[in-house]
Amino acid sequence: MDGDTITEARLALGGVAHEPWRDVEAEAMLQGQTVTRHNFQKVAEFILREARGFGHNTFKIELAKRAIPRALKQAAAGTPQPIAEKKIL
Repeated sequence: MDGDTITEARLALGGVAHEPWRDVEAEAMLQGQTVTRHNFQKVAEFILREARGFGHNTFKIELAKRAIPRALKQAAAGTPQPIAEKKIL
């Protein structure tokens, strides 16, 4: 981070596939971008562009669309969110 500008990013999703799922193209999309919910949502949509559910796990796609921007916002702030303060944004 350089102020509100993302200089480097590493993303990995766990619990949505048989192994942690990393998208280096999405990481590159974040470089040079400012910390905004809109930018984080664009990256989430990009990461999940080819995601397909199998009925029993389709809910994970929508869950990830909400969790990715929230996790990126939290990471950009540099502080963990206490469990007592967890909120779905």
